[in-house]
Parts: sequence; structure tokens; C-alpha cells
Amino acid sequence: TIAGVDDRYPTSRRIESLFALSVDRSEGGEPFHRVYGSEKKSDEEIMHNAVVLCPTFESTGLVVTAVEDEGDVVAMPHAFNVGQTAWSSKTFDGDSSIVPSTRGGTSSIGRNDRAHLLECSPQSMTVAFTTTGGMTTTFQFEASSSGTTKATKLWTSEEALGSVSAAVFLDETHAMVTPSDSQEAAVNADYEEEKALRNLQFSSRIQMQLESLKEGIFGGGLLSSLKSMAIMSDEKKAERDIAFGFAKVAVLLSENMHRVVALDTMKRNVIWSMNLHSGASWHKIVHGGQFISLNDPHGNGGVNDHEMLAMSHIEGASSSSVEWKCVDGLSGRVFSRDTSPVKAPISQIVPLRTSSHQPHLHDSSGCRQVALLVHSDNTLSVIPDTSRSRAIVDEAVAAGKNGLFVHSIDRHTGEFRSQIVSRKAGSNSFDLVTVGTTVFDPSQEKIVNVAYPRRGEVMQSPSTVLGDESLLLKYLNPHLVVVVTEATPTFFSEMKPDAGEESANGFYNSLSTGSSTQQMRKPLGAAKPGEGPPNVANTAAPSLFVSLVDSVSGQILHRVSHSHVDSADELLEATNVPVVVSENWVIYTFFNQRTRRTDVGVLTLHEGMIDKNGITAFSAPEQEMTFSSLESAKPIVLSRTFGLAKAVSALGVTSTKAGISSKQFMFATGNDQVISLDRRFLDPRRPNGDLKESEKMEGLMKYAPMLPIIPFLTPSHVHEVSSVQSISSSSAHVESQSLVLAYGGPDVFFSRVSPSKGFDLLPDDFNRGLLTVVVVGLLVALNVIQRTNKKKMVTSFWS
Repeated sequence: TIAGVDDRYPTSRRIESLFALSVDRSEGGEPFHRVYGSEKKSDEEIMHNAVVLCPTFESTGLVVTAVEDEGDVVAMPHAFNVGQTAWSSKTFDGDSSIVPSTRGGTSSIGRNDRAHLLECSPQSMTVAFTTTGGMTTTFQFEASSSGTTKATKLWTSEEALGSVSAAVFLDETHAMVTPSDSQEAAVNADYEEEKALRNLQFSSRIQMQLESLKEGIFGGGLLSSLKSMAIMSDEKKAERDIAFGFAKVAVLLSENMHRVVALDTMKRNVIWSMNLHSGASWHKIVHGGQFISLNDPHGNGGVNDHEMLAMSHIEGASSSSVEWKCVDGLSGRVFSRDTSPVKAPISQIVPLRTSSHQPHLHDSSGCRQVALLVHSDNTLSVIPDTSRSRAIVDEAVAAGKNGLFVHSIDRHTGEFRSQIVSRKAGSNSFDLVTVGTTVFDPSQEKIVNVAYPRRGEVMQSPSTVLGDESLLLKYLNPHLVVVVTEATPTFFSEMKPDAGEESANGFYNSLSTGSSTQQMRKPLGAAKPGEGPPNVANTAAPSLFVSLVDSVSGQILHRVSHSHVDSADELLEATNVPVVVSENWVIYTFFNQRTRRTDVGVLTLHEGMIDKNGITAFSAPEQEMTFSSLESAKPIVLSRTFGLAKAVSALGVTSTKAGISSKQFMFATGNDQVISLDRRFLDPRRPNGDLKESEKMEGLMKYAPMLPIIPFLTPSHVHEVSSVQSISSSSAHVESQSLVLAYGGPDVFFSRVSPSKGFDLLPDDFNRGLLTVVVVGLLVALNVIQRTNKKKMVTSFWS
């Protein structure tokens, strides 16, 4: 096939032609003859994206093309006769859709760029279609006795799922609305979503349950209800999954393939996909706000809010721009789109969302989701750049006690800059004022990773109850940033001690946060009574550093170092250091070249302790009700390092609705498994000696240098999940369940885990039939006993 664009006309037209090569030239015929396609259209009107020919199919030949049919791309077979200059559409049966959904993108014309003939025979033909968005679909066309062609879709592969870089969980709280270009349909879709959100209110749910009870008693639905209780059908399971919050939509971004894919986690299928700008230097998905709970039932920036921004940064020769789309994450419908110019490089993207619910009112350039862009020249811009977006920024500035703080990190210069946002007087623009700065000298150390606390994480208690009934207060700082740096080869060679030296030129002491002369009480389990920390000389030069930075004040709250290499040559390639932050816990892993194993570092941050008699009915310690990054004291940090027998490529942590279930940390290992460990295994307060009675009551375990890999705590089970780069989690509507998604490599793994077992959920293999028989039998027995007793009482009265 030969295709191209003919610009001889006022409007460019796309032309393509099919040439057939004649093998038999005994009669002196031309080696090529041209096939124009449809009998009623010329070649300039044909809009086939890919054409493939099987000349031996049913001795006449079969042509299969990719065409657009009412917004979807389908494979269309055509009858073809050698020697003729046309083909005709052929009747076929079966599924022939190539792209499952074109919602959220532009016209699908041009998406299917190639068709590959895999097999050709007189009875069947196998074709594989590839798209510019990275999707591969394979069909088999078979001849039937009725004269029709049977089309069978063998398999479909969304290649973008093999390179996912970011994921956002959305909850299926209402039915998806089919998008339409008409304004009336758009208004109806908005009304349906608003109605569904109102039905989530407590009063609405009570009213619906009363109506369901009335229908079950008086409407003949009692027997069907008993039947559904006894037998858990697939439909009931689907209803349960939606009611319990198991049905999620994972919106996945593939920067390599320039594509966004929405995946139904329960049905395991692609709902919609969208192509992004193929020439962009990076893509981002922006959803939610800084301090908005992800479990907000009203949909204000949480999993129930389906509106998000897909941003693409386009670098030009003289200027740059950001192409953005405001998308409904459930249906893929694009509410609005535009391109905004960018005058300086973007160093940080701050998601903002109003805390009050607003209806879906979109103009050509508006969106309820807002992104605040921090530029390297200390300027700000807003996406979308509308008055409504600027009002949301003003709301975020006024919501904070001291305003809205942002920060930027320059990995080249090692500068961490904290800034405050303010509105310029009499202007629509915003201003930035630097509050604090921390510099990681690029000649000495390079930044390898930056991690943040999980946005909207639910915490059950701000303290930990110890075995002696005292309280260990958690240090909860929403502005905490973990910066992992690694020594440069040159600087490591300079500070590495020579043979016979006892220290690394004092470098380790200079990097430490210093020791206080004030004697503080250690938490229970940190050490034995009266026992101080062991005085062990550190003769190895530190090469890996973990810094806890406050993004508001710009101060380093704590800094630890590790010696993980022996020579400077091992520092030429950056070390992979996954980090996860949950509540007051910081977990990170790295491969230690010196010990040839994976080290797991654990930091827990605390404010202090309260004795068991410190809080009574008549006395209570003085506690600050608000947290201030500028005034509050630095945390007390407990640290411990464990070993793991497997390499770790990604870290994650479970998330539950109310934070009551115990936490489990997820590890993606080098043997293509996803394992989990209870937080108690990683507690830095695990004592070295024998457990005391109070430590047993608290649930502490004796310290062991190696972490166990427990087979029944392996969510991936026997499945291999290759090259996982990130692990995300989301809560369900029941407390015991957590939904985990591992992605980044060729595989995408989704699982439902129970950190504290299913204490509020019946298992799928529960014998509902037996329970129904027992309940019905008890009701019948009770009725018989009542009748017998009544008859006996009447007889006794008459006698």
C-alpha cells in the first residue's frame, strides 16, 4: 500500500492505493495493477488506515482494512478478485474492534499505522494491527459455509501498560455516561453525576433502604432476596464490589508511549485510552489537592472526584508551552483543552482543588482541577489560566494560617528552595517570596531520589500506646520531604580514610545533626535501662545520605548516612533507593555493595512521651494544638537497619478507610515478586535482648538482622511481576481491605489485601446456603413452638 497527502487541492486530501503484483506474466501483462478500493469511491476518498491482502483466501483473495466506523476503529474484510480494480465489502460475523474506545482523544484517523499478515491460507487469515498509540490487536478471519466471514479477536495488547510511570485511583461511584458532542448530552451527563453524588448522602441511603425493604415485603421480592443470599452469583459479586469500594478505575500514564489508559481493576479490561502530544518532553497527571482527603465522599478532590488534568510539556526552538486536557477519568470525556505558553522551565507542579463542591460547568478553557506551576525564575502560572482557577489559588492561600507554601528542587545545583505564594496587588498574577534554602553541594553529593508523604492518608491515632501504658507521640509533619543523596566519586575518594586511620576525616561527624547535652528518656524498647548506644568506631566512609527536610522552613530536620560502597568506581551509576513515607515512618532500601545484600533503613519520628500517669482527670501535659514548621521543635528520630535477601525495586504501603487496620509495607523484589511485611517486623524499637512482659504486651518482637520473606504474605503468589517501579494503594469502603497496584515494568499487577485479615467481610466461599437453611429452620421452629404453646395455654385455661 502507498499512502500520502495530496496538497494540490485547497484542502489537503489523504490518498492511498493498493498495488497487486502479478506472478503469472505469460501473456505479457503488466507486473503491477492498481486496486482502487471501493467500487463507489475513488482512491482519494478512501480513508483506510492500514491494508493487508491474503490472495489465497477462498481462491479469490481477502483484503482487510482498518477503518473508522462511528467513532471506533474496526477491521473490515473485503472480497478481492485478482485482475479486477476494485474490492467490495464482505459480510462478516464477530468482534472486529481494533481500538476499544476513542474517547478522550482526537479523531482516530491515523492511529492504525500498520497491518501485518501473520498467516494466509485458503480457509483462514490472521492479521495483527498496530497503532501509533502502542496498541496491538490480532484477528483471525475464517471462511464459513454460509458465504460469510467469521472474525475472531485473538488477543489485544495495550503496549502503554508496559511502561506506566504514574497511576491515579478513582472510585466507580456512579455509572459511566457515554460522552457526546452535543451540549444537551453534556448537561445531562453533569446532572447524572450530581444526582449520583447526592445519592451518597446518609439520608438518601436510608430512604433507598426503606424502599428496598418495602419492595421486598410487598412486591414479591422476598423469595428472590433469599435466593440471592443463598447463592452468590456473579451479578451479586459485581454489586458487592461496587458497594464495598472494590471496583476502581486506575488511570495510568505512560510517558514513553505518550498515552493515558484507564483500566478497570475488577474486570481487567481497558475502558478508554487517550493519546497525548507525541513530541512532548514529559507528561503529568494532576488530580486532587494538597490537603484534601482522598476518601472525601462528596468527590472534592478524592477518589470520588473524576476530573483531572493531563499535561504535556512541549519544548520549541524559541519558546515552550504546556498542552493540557481536562478529562473525566471514568469515561475519558474531554471537558476542555488548551495550550498555555511557558516562559521558564517548570520546577514544581502543585495540585489544587477547591474544598467546596462545584457543579460541572465547563467553558472552552476551564476545569475544576487546577495546577499551580512553579518556574525556575521564581514566577508562577496557573493551569487553566482562568478567573475561576485563580480564585481556587486565592482560596488555597487564604486557607493556610500563614499562607500557601511551595518549594522547588534543582537537581543540577542541589538547591532546595522553600517559598510562599502571595497575590500581587491589583494584578491577576501571583508572587513568590523565598522563606528558606538548603543546598546539597553538587560537587560533593548528587540527588538520586525525592519522596513525599502520602497525600490524604488517614491516621487512626496520633500516638502509640506502649506496653507500660505510656504514650509515644508521633511527629506528624505534612510538609516533610525525604531527599536521598549519594556522594560523588571524586568527593568519596577524598574523604575515604587511608589504611590505619580511624575515621573518615571527620566527615561523618560534620554531617550528623549533632548530639544534645540534655539527657532525654528513651522510648521503651530502644535500649535496656541504663544502657547507652554502643560506641563503635565507623571506619568506612559514608556514601549514601538520607535527609529529612521541611518544605516550609527549608531546614534539614534529620540526616543519616550509610556506607554502601567500597570504591569510587561503584558510584559512577546512581543507586536505586526506593522510599515510602507513611504517618511518622520513613522506609528506604538500597543495595549495599560492601555486604552484598539489600539494606532496609527505618526511621520513626516522634515528638516525645507522656507517662501513664501524665494524663489524668485533673492534669494534662501542655500540648500545642497546631503544628508550625517555623516554630515546632525538631523530631526525635529512632533508626534501625535491617537486611533483606532479595533486591528491591519499589516500595509501597497499604491504605485503609479509617487507618485502623495494621500497616503492611509492600516490597517489589528482584525475583519478580510482590511481598508484604507487617510494620512490626520493621519497628526500630525491637529490643536486642529477651522480651520483657511489657514489651510482649505491646507486641514487640526480638530484633533480628534479617527480615523474613513469608510465603503467605506474598500478594503476587505464583505470578511473576517483572520490573516493578512503583506501588500504589487505595482504600476500600470496608476497613479490612486495601487495594494495591504494582506497575512500571511489562506487567501491571492488582490485588486486594487484608492487612488485619477480613474481620468485617465474609469470604467468597462462605456457606450462605447453609446459613439460609438454618435461619429459615429456626423461624419455622419458632413459629411451631409459638402455636403449640398458645394451644396449650388455651387448653389449660378451659380445663
